[in-house]
Amino acid sequence: MRFSKLLLAASAAVLISACQPAADVVSEATNATETITKVDSPTSVNAIPHAQLPDTVTPKGYRVDMTIDPQLDGMTGTVAIDVSVNEASSRLWLHAKEMTVPSARIDYADGSSVPLTFNAVPLADAPSGIAYLTADADIPAGEGTITLEYETPYNQNLNSAYQVRRGEDAYILTQFEPLGAREAFPSFDEPKFKVPFTLSITAPTDQVVYANTPKTDVADSGDGWTRHSFATTRPLPSYLVAFGVGPYDVVDFGEIPPNSVRKTPLKLRGLTAKGSGEQIKYGLAGTEPILTALEEYFDIPYPYEKLDLIAAPDYAFGAMENPGAIVYREYLMLLDENAPLSQKRAYNGVHSHELAHQWFGNLVTPVWWEDIWLNEAFATWMGNKGTSLAYPDGNYDRNTLNNALGAMNIDTLSTTRKVREPLDRSENVMDQFDGITYRKGGGVLSMFESFVGEEKFRDGVRLHMKRYADDVATGDDFFQSIADGSGNPDVVDAMKSFVDQPGLPLVKAVTYVDNVKGSGAVTGINLSQSRYAPLGSKTQQGQFWQIPVCVGYGQNGTIGKKCILLDKNEAVLKIDGEIDWLTLNQDGAGYYRFSLDSEGWSKLVKNLDQLNTREALTAQDSLVAAFRAGKVDADVFLDGMSAFAAHPEYDVARGSTALVGFMRSELPESRDALAAHVVKTYKPRYERIVGTDTVEGNLLAPTLANLLVGTGQDKEIQALMVKGGSEYLGLNGTADKSKLATNMLGLALRETMRDVGKPAYAPLLELAANGSSLEKGSAIGALAATQDEAVYEMLLADVILSEDSPLTGRQVGGVLNGLLRSDKFGERTWEWFKANLPAYVVKVPDVRRGGLPSAGGNFCSLERRDEVREFMTANAALMPGYERSLMQTLESIELCAALKDAKADDLAAALKSRG
Repeated sequence: MRFSKLLLAASAAVLISACQPAADVVSEATNATETITKVDSPTSVNAIPHAQLPDTVTPKGYRVDMTIDPQLDGMTGTVAIDVSVNEASSRLWLHAKEMTVPSARIDYADGSSVPLTFNAVPLADAPSGIAYLTADADIPAGEGTITLEYETPYNQNLNSAYQVRRGEDAYILTQFEPLGAREAFPSFDEPKFKVPFTLSITAPTDQVVYANTPKTDVADSGDGWTRHSFATTRPLPSYLVAFGVGPYDVVDFGEIPPNSVRKTPLKLRGLTAKGSGEQIKYGLAGTEPILTALEEYFDIPYPYEKLDLIAAPDYAFGAMENPGAIVYREYLMLLDENAPLSQKRAYNGVHSHELAHQWFGNLVTPVWWEDIWLNEAFATWMGNKGTSLAYPDGNYDRNTLNNALGAMNIDTLSTTRKVREPLDRSENVMDQFDGITYRKGGGVLSMFESFVGEEKFRDGVRLHMKRYADDVATGDDFFQSIADGSGNPDVVDAMKSFVDQPGLPLVKAVTYVDNVKGSGAVTGINLSQSRYAPLGSKTQQGQFWQIPVCVGYGQNGTIGKKCILLDKNEAVLKIDGEIDWLTLNQDGAGYYRFSLDSEGWSKLVKNLDQLNTREALTAQDSLVAAFRAGKVDADVFLDGMSAFAAHPEYDVARGSTALVGFMRSELPESRDALAAHVVKTYKPRYERIVGTDTVEGNLLAPTLANLLVGTGQDKEIQALMVKGGSEYLGLNGTADKSKLATNMLGLALRETMRDVGKPAYAPLLELAANGSSLEKGSAIGALAATQDEAVYEMLLADVILSEDSPLTGRQVGGVLNGLLRSDKFGERTWEWFKANLPAYVVKVPDVRRGGLPSAGGNFCSLERRDEVREFMTANAALMPGYERSLMQTLESIELCAALKDAKADDLAAALKSRG
């Protein structure tokens, strides 16, 4: 699953003889049986299993028969689960949420049958959705089949089996990871229960129906209904089951031909909302190169019978790797050759990520959510490798590094978590799906690939796939496979040191020169490690890692390299002769930051042309980190950023804008000086590259244009954007979309809204509701950029809160987030948010509600921190799983306040001196 960062709820207990209203039956059934223990107790069968279910029963396979009409409010079904009841028990725990179950029984292999009572634990006691089965006496041990008839409403918040309406049409899609399957059918909804599923769906005859596997039969059920039967899956965890019903466009792309690894053709289709089928052809055409690269890497054919790519009409995440039925947000799958390069790269990256999951995650699955990091980290790392192998000239080779550098900003926090973080309550599972899982995990894998060697690491991956195909495995199993496949046992403890403790290593170098009689000069490098901590951090020291450190250095016009496994707090490297400069992360391979003294930084910055791009990126990140930690002054920092701004590679130049947003927001009296610095540093390059069909022109120019308009106060570029946006919207007559470069669409529409105001409101709202996938996102950002009082009030009343809003819940969140960041309306929007949270939260996707505390993350004072804490804590019931998000939001505010207190005057003086 690919996570996109956005803002992030009728139990039933039913006797076999009758279906009663949920609230009545919960208490009645609970009173009729033994009391539920609310505190976990491994010795009590009555203890609510808030995390993993007990071993009392083991599922062996499912047969799920559903009746689905997308136009109705819910669906009905029967699930038959083959099980082994491992010991006689008074209750069998399973998962279910928001459903009624009028009939339940277990049929044993010896022909006996036991009626069962289905009991749902109240959501107040178990928010994740837990239930149990009871009988008049203990349920006997043995092999059997549990059969449950049920009905459940469609989820309205982009989770489980959820409903999307677009005009008069309605669609059903699924998002089961992590805990959605239990709302669609009663199940043992844990990754370790990996078994075959056989689905059948009865739907109106005019609807398209899909699932993980090909259809085995399509039969007329009469009265305008058709029953679709699907082949039994390979063993899957419940979170990977997928199906959908609706008036989809279906684009049959034919077959991907056999290759050196896969000896049979693979059927490929695309599914979209009605009328959008033509737009998925680009995504279908780009599948074969990536899939082939991945098959050759794993040396295992794509493991499943077919491949459907589904562009979801609405979606909470970026994409989901369901075997045979991968679901994507429309932006990532509906595009063409005229799309901006940034959208094409997003498609390639996410598509490769999801395809990589078909092996790592699907073919081999984690035992429990604490190891989901390996699923997602591997797909992040392997997805980027897949695009690099498929398109070696596409500048994809640095994606994993750039992702890891982004994760370091999370790992900086004292409230960060371990990569492999234990999960004690399932409702907190979304904590596992963050930048630590995806980005840090991917960076750690990349570091150890470099440590053992690319081919040996690949051998370990292939060994792991063969050992655990169609099975489950832990992180420790993976570490051992890498050790065995590479022949390097040291990798196990070294990898564990990065995944089993929180935080980010900082490697510090102190250099000296010894003149040895008869041998000449020797440069000594004293290396030490600690945990990185910025100004204001509450991070405690005392940790250490086993860090593969490689230093690069310049010496008389040549470049040298020395490596060490820094498995102690300190170590010494020696180099014959004196050196001219030093970097501590050669080739950018390591997941750590490094520290030099001011002289060391000055020498390194003067020799940036001696670094490869990966080394430049890590040096840049470490310089920013040194400034945030108070280790370098503002002049050294700004000089360094100016040097990085001139770097020929787009991602290094883009990274040089670090802390510009902080300076603009927290140094209001220095805005004119900051604007002058930005224009002087970036406008010449912008003018040189804008409009060119180059990587810089396509990817860097929009970043610089946004910077020059928003911070540089460049009226010339701003006027051009307003002109282009106005023509695009047709504000002065007929709309003309041909003149505006697609990579400038977002900025042009935003500046048009800021300049024009109310006349732009209606056409932007129309684009947000009914435009292309690119136009929708651009229009949302533009609406939130309004400076118009009337438009602001309409957005709050008619778009964000209204039940008749033309926008989806996810889009509404985008508008609200933008308004919270607004210079003009941010403070008012925060007050509105506090007053209207109970009404707003119903529009937030289920899986995003735990992230709502981030709405308070735009502040930079301890007083506002206290305000955010008080409000969010008082409203905790509206935000299940909010705790970590709140802790990290509060800490981010504290760190901002500390940086401002310590460095604002220094930065202001440095900016003024550049005037």
